[in-house]
Amino acid sequence: MRDLFDESTGNRAFIDLLRTIGILQVVLFHVIHGIVRFAPQDSVLGFVDRMPSWMNFAWQAYGVDMIFVISAFLLTFSLLLELKDNGRISIRGYYLRRLSRILPLYYIALFVFAVAQGNSLSEIVTSALFIGYIVGDFNVIPVGWSMEVMILYYIALPWVVLSLKTLGRPLLWLSLAIIAAALWRYLYIAAQPEDPTQLFLTMLDTKDASPAGFDLYFRPWFRLPAFLMGTIIAYLIVQNRIPKSPVTPIIAAALIIPIVWLPVQNREGWAYTMLSPDLWAVYWALAPVIFARAFGFFVAWGLMKGLANPWRIHPAFQAFSKNIFAVYLFHMPFLAVAAVAVFMTTDPSALGSAGIVQVVAVFLVTAGLTYLFAWPLTKFVELPLQNLIRRLAK
Repeated sequence: MRDLFDESTGNRAFIDLLRTIGILQVVLFHVIHGIVRFAPQDSVLGFVDRMPSWMNFAWQAYGVDMIFVISAFLLTFSLLLELKDNGRISIRGYYLRRLSRILPLYYIALFVFAVAQGNSLSEIVTSALFIGYIVGDFNVIPVGWSMEVMILYYIALPWVVLSLKTLGRPLLWLSLAIIAAALWRYLYIAAQPEDPTQLFLTMLDTKDASPAGFDLYFRPWFRLPAFLMGTIIAYLIVQNRIPKSPVTPIIAAALIIPIVWLPVQNREGWAYTMLSPDLWAVYWALAPVIFARAFGFFVAWGLMKGLANPWRIHPAFQAFSKNIFAVYLFHMPFLAVAAVAVFMTTDPSALGSAGIVQVVAVFLVTAGLTYLFAWPLTKFVELPLQNLIRRLAK
């Protein structure tokens, strides 16, 4: 599988396409939820009603799970190949690559947001240590929660990969880890006094996540399934154990589509009429696990397809992936700029009248402005700092 990412396969472009889709879904998710958060409360229900059903996929943040799966896959794949070639993993080299990739831009974002928001020293310190959502409920960077779960998994990953060599039946252990993560989510939900049917609706009614909804979304220990699935797919590919079945993408779509199009925002819709609280508890526990598993196998199918029939993907569909870290860290301020440009006012009450045209316009302006900011930031700041750190550490 060493030729998996040979340029002739187009597989790098395929991965870039998926990461671009993932990060753009995240931006759209934040546009919609930003309008909900800042619009007058009495206009939120009307805004939700005006959003067409084809936009259901934008109400839940599965784009970030796509990014998690792909990231864990790529890192695990490289570590497994290194282990296969050398019989060992350079732990120092791995951590140097990861930290030089994450820390410079992360700390720049931390400084910028801390200055703009006037955060306390304790908030800055816990965010800098990637433990804001472990010891508290906050990270200075608006999307900092995801960086915390990423860095924690990345720290553990080389040891996970080394254990795959020593454990008997490693695939079984990885699968059991995913099952345990799903069971842990379910047991947590079942133990809460909250009605599972209200986990999402509470946010619409109060503009704040419910306690259980907050934990399931932000706590690192509840976000492991996507990373574990990326590791499983990498292991299967390196071991040449991926079934080359043409029905794989069909099965993946059959699992993914009902999850991403479930109308969780529509309290009058069929989902709240037909699903009992117990079924909602099962949904909130299993949906991220099922999504990650289905998407992981879709990624594997696409990579196998690229080996047999190379992908031809236009570079325009890879642009955001090339600058994904900068786009992810800094897109939130541009959302506010885009909203002012589209609604032509700083009065948040204007958000209450937003329709699909305004939502799409804010999304496009946000994405465009963020890209124009992220491209030079990646080229002239992030990459030079990475290279400098790696040179100095040699």
